[in-house]
Amino acid sequence: MKNLFFDNLPLLGLFLGLLFGLALYYAGATNRIVISKMLKLQDLTLMKIIIFAIGFSMFLLYLSVALNIIPMEHFSIKTMNYGVVLGSIILAIGFGMIGLCPGTAVASFGAGYLKSIYVILGGLIGAFVFARSYPVLKSIGFFENILGGKTTLIYIGEKYNYLYHGTPWIGVFIGIVIIVISLAIPYSISKK
Repeated sequence: MKNLFFDNLPLLGLFLGLLFGLALYYAGATNRIVISKMLKLQDLTLMKIIIFAIGFSMFLLYLSVALNIIPMEHFSIKTMNYGVVLGSIILAIGFGMIGLCPGTAVASFGAGYLKSIYVILGGLIGAFVFARSYPVLKSIGFFENILGGKTTLIYIGEKYNYLYHGTPWIGVFIGIVIIVISLAIPYSISKK
């Protein structure tokens, strides 16, 4: 029997995207005021949620590697290059100035904040400019691998470079430490 979601990737993507948008809305990540307060260290609730999610995801990822639940062939580690670094800087500056990133902007638009359309349009224009300038950027070496290319924090197989050679159980432990750190972060640092 055919599975409606798993055999229809566009429908599965739409369903998972809606779930992700609802999670962003529930966490307050669709509200640019909440995000701005987080960046000003006035309300760290959202930061606690994000750090907890990073730790929990790391815990599950390395646990699945350690227990051979997910085969290594399913991993797709992207290469590190100067383009990734510059793109991250541009994203961080825009995120800090506006209080929305591409994912939260779409969810924010869906939640009724119609002005987030400007962030969405800016992202589409930026993607267009990037696509048009890609050949030139590639020709000047902007996408040459740095840090060994496909690099992970902890050794997960011969296929990838790594920063620390250890078992995946170390990744499980680090994930738990990040979860504990997220729980220890106060809800507010600055009152201004």
